[in-house]
Amino acid sequence: MPHCLISFGSNLGDRFQRIALAGKAIAENSLIQSFCASRLYENPAVGGPTGQQPFLNGVALLETKSSAREILGLLQSVELQLGRQRAVRWDARSIDLDVVLYGDLQGNSPDLSVPHPRYTARRFVIVPADEVAGQWRDPRFLWSIHELNIHISSTVPSIALVGGEKQLRDQLCHLLTERHGIATFCNPQQTIELPTAVPWVSSFLPPLPTHGSAAALNPWTPRLVAQLQWTTPESRWPATHQLGKALHDWPEYRLEVDSPEWAASELAAAIESLGCPLVPATTDGLWYRNADK
Repeated sequence: MPHCLISFGSNLGDRFQRIALAGKAIAENSLIQSFCASRLYENPAVGGPTGQQPFLNGVALLETKSSAREILGLLQSVELQLGRQRAVRWDARSIDLDVVLYGDLQGNSPDLSVPHPRYTARRFVIVPADEVAGQWRDPRFLWSIHELNIHISSTVPSIALVGGEKQLRDQLCHLLTERHGIATFCNPQQTIELPTAVPWVSSFLPPLPTHGSAAALNPWTPRLVAQLQWTTPESRWPATHQLGKALHDWPEYRLEVDSPEWAASELAAAIESLGCPLVPATTDGLWYRNADK
């Protein structure tokens, strides 16, 4: 029977109650055969308008006979019941539910992409996912979620850009430094090294060490490889580019680009979410059982 990993998030109103109600509605739905939730974590809002309240985030591992699209339909129905309004990207939200992984499925459509193309940069998804699905391997680059968690948590956030034209990648690095204060590297002959370990982005792919080696934990080895692809405004949310096996056997972050400014803001948010602090907000994963009390 297929397994599905979903994520929960909220930073408006009674965050805990909304997430608990969402969890209860999903766990008790006839499409779901089993429901195993992580603890909930609190973390600062990442990206989007300033002044937002902290988020509560968590994940759940589902066992289901239903398709990924049917699970997405269930999540969207629960979002609507709980007052979700889709307006501004990265804005505050009453409830946010996503399909992260579904078995070994790799596919995309205008409203669903699995694996989620940007979950690898979301520490607030990966850390709780390690609690309930640590041995699950991403079908693209074949690392387990536990390995991914150790990898992104081991040193400073960093991303190497690939795909698109070198001119675009250099432009994105310029915008990241100028507008977001992120250290960047554009010369492949340049050694990626700073006096103090700080987050960074490169417009080229440095040599990648063997997975699991000591060199893989070096702060000058990128945590993620960002695959870039041009798209149109109509297909920007969610990503509709083709999903397939990772090109480098390294954790990937996939980003559709319709303007350099927008893509730079997404990459800045990815760097921020790779390093965002998390504080456990519950002691176990049973928070959804008392949603009506």
